[in-house]
Amino acid sequence: MTHFIEDDPIMQVLPTSGWLADYVKFTSPLEACTRFHFFSACCILGAVLNNKVYIHRGDHDLLPKLFPNIWVILLAPPGRGHKTSTINLSLNFLQMACPEVRILADKLTPESLVKALAEPQDESEAIRIGPRDATGLIKAPELSVFFGKQQYNNGLVSLITDLYDYREEWISETIMRGKMVLKRNVISILGGSTPDWLQTMLPQDAFTGGFMSRFVIVEMPPNYLRRRAFVTKPEEVTFKKLIEGLAQFNEIKGEIKWTQNGLKTYVDYYESLLPTGDVQRDAYQERETEQILKLAMLLAISEHRMKVDSIHMNHAKRILNFLMKEAEPRIEKLTTHPRMRLVQEIQDILRTVKKISRKALLKRVYRNLNHGEAQFQEAIRILTMTGIITLDGNPNNPIISLTVNTGKNNEG
Repeated sequence: MTHFIEDDPIMQVLPTSGWLADYVKFTSPLEACTRFHFFSACCILGAVLNNKVYIHRGDHDLLPKLFPNIWVILLAPPGRGHKTSTINLSLNFLQMACPEVRILADKLTPESLVKALAEPQDESEAIRIGPRDATGLIKAPELSVFFGKQQYNNGLVSLITDLYDYREEWISETIMRGKMVLKRNVISILGGSTPDWLQTMLPQDAFTGGFMSRFVIVEMPPNYLRRRAFVTKPEEVTFKKLIEGLAQFNEIKGEIKWTQNGLKTYVDYYESLLPTGDVQRDAYQERETEQILKLAMLLAISEHRMKVDSIHMNHAKRILNFLMKEAEPRIEKLTTHPRMRLVQEIQDILRTVKKISRKALLKRVYRNLNHGEAQFQEAIRILTMTGIITLDGNPNNPIISLTVNTGKNNEG
């Protein structure tokens, strides 16, 4: 029997003070899982700060400034998770608190994105001479459609991947529009998708070119369920208080400093990470310290602090480590060859039900068998040979279960 959870275990590691904590409290009566609301709040806070708040990692001339513009993907099955409503709620806060923040949505081509980032947002900016700061938030409730394989989207993934890294000046030249200049680019992305669509609809270079490794993947647990037909807001946090609190961050500018303990924690952790030999996993690991630092900056700023301490670094690590344990199977699936999709699907089913007979499993997956029963048998054989699953009982209809420590690379 599947057990559903009403209380979200991620609450054990989320902040209990500051604006981010207040946002979590305000949204707690809603059905969407708390992790969705928390990371949506992180994303809009980063969009408010855009390129006004930064931190240095070492010598100022060697590495670019790092900004807290976190990129987020909310993942949940079709019709579950309330991804779109969660995104819309957070953007409603953003627009009411800081209407000057540029929100980019709907269908974008590479050319229209560059144009939108380069042009003034309203008539009041028209008198300004020279290129505008290229800042804003990309809203993508269905990320796989927004960045899909359509002809007009060719090059959009590679363009946005390139814009992830800060530059004082970025130049684009096209035959139709000529030379366009972006200044001090810092963009945020808040997207949602179903797990299957994310893998099948995004172009292949999204996974091989480092695009996906730049995102914090926030997936709703498979056994998550919160049903509330009539919700009431908490008395201690009001809508107005959150709007006013978010608007205050628009006034913050300048460099976030390190405390001595904070710097030591960052250096020790960064230099302790070693490559695993798995190219795709290493790509995610390479970005991990960057994501931790961005989240640590947001946690500090949420409490109106302009110094990153070891407390913020360790707190950010706990949150993202919690998330990575949940998202590791998804990352593994996203970086798997499409032919092995059934192998990953079987693992996902077993993570939810723990044990299942072969006949019952076949009934669950037969609709996706492009090559008939042989494809199913091949998947079972691969999972058995690698020690990921075990078969017990009746040879004609064995009970299939995951082995202990599945998902880890075992040598020998």
